[in-house]
Amino acid sequence: MRVGIDAASIVGDKGGVGWHTYHLLRALLALNEEIEYVGYLRPGSLRAGRLDGWPVNDRMRWVEVSRWLMPWRGAWDGLDLYHGPNFKMHTTGRSGGIVTIHDLWLARYPEYSRKLLGQAGSSRRARATALRARKVVTVSEFSAQEIEGLYGVPREHLVVIHNGVSEDFSPMRDQQAIVELRQRWTIPAAGFILFVGGADPRKNHRVFLQAVTQSRSQLGGRVIVLVGDEDHPQGSYRATAQALGLEQDVRCTGRLDREDLRRLYSFADLFVFPSRYEGFGMPILEAMACGAPTITSSTSSLPEVAGDAALLVDPDDVEALGRAMVTVLSDQDLRQRLRQRGFERARLFTWERAALRTSALYRELCA
Repeated sequence: MRVGIDAASIVGDKGGVGWHTYHLLRALLALNEEIEYVGYLRPGSLRAGRLDGWPVNDRMRWVEVSRWLMPWRGAWDGLDLYHGPNFKMHTTGRSGGIVTIHDLWLARYPEYSRKLLGQAGSSRRARATALRARKVVTVSEFSAQEIEGLYGVPREHLVVIHNGVSEDFSPMRDQQAIVELRQRWTIPAAGFILFVGGADPRKNHRVFLQAVTQSRSQLGGRVIVLVGDEDHPQGSYRATAQALGLEQDVRCTGRLDREDLRRLYSFADLFVFPSRYEGFGMPILEAMACGAPTITSSTSSLPEVAGDAALLVDPDDVEALGRAMVTVLSDQDLRQRLRQRGFERARLFTWERAALRTSALYRELCA
């Protein structure tokens, strides 16, 4: 069996979809099944050496191709099936194609689209792709309900395959690491509260910082570490902090590599992820895998992913979020329970399990 996969997102700045594709493809190859893979990349990706370090595998072939030629590549490369893990299905194989739709954030809230002509055209094309695919893969039951409700895709046409947690995320206990962390971002001995997501309004940094302001006197002198893009057309970490009088209490790191993220997760007194909408919500599992007590939202996919391993709060309720932070930080037993439950929860989500379910779907459709 030969399966083609759109692998363009694994090159360069990966983002959420890129890391999903990267880990899924590596886990599929690790299964050592009799499936050949063709990974499609943008022209120039191989010449630039941008896949250096990718393990050599006889069952993996890389192909650089323009998107204008992709509709014919499935037949040219003798594909049995094509998988588009990034919302699009550029070609098909003898048994058609499948597409992964991670969430419908912009279809649900088109006012947040950054496209010049708005979101309507993109949503129409995504819906058409979903309806012509053999199957639509998505990463949570919540997203399956969204795709069924907004795009009219029948439930039997949808397959839920949860993401996994990268093995890169595990507790870091090296004391030198915490010393370096404190020096790098001027973190006091009192510790810090961690937020990951960027200034995108979906990630909800404004409500988080408002809750910090409300509870400031009860946070024990801890500073706030904000990870991700500092600026967005509809918001800014620093502007919000300044408006709330939190300039001295906030540390903005920008985007970080996975080792630095692991370090922050491991030593955070509390991880807060009050996102308004997530198709899955990888940061909460990454934080749990590193031992960070976690507060997240009671909406979208986040309760499904967090289970009983996090405190759940209405992401628009400033007072409730502030109370939750104070509760966790003032109760050592609760923090320990959340840590232990977090470790247990994170172990349920593996890329091997995701790969096994994905390869089973490939075989089913090619049978």
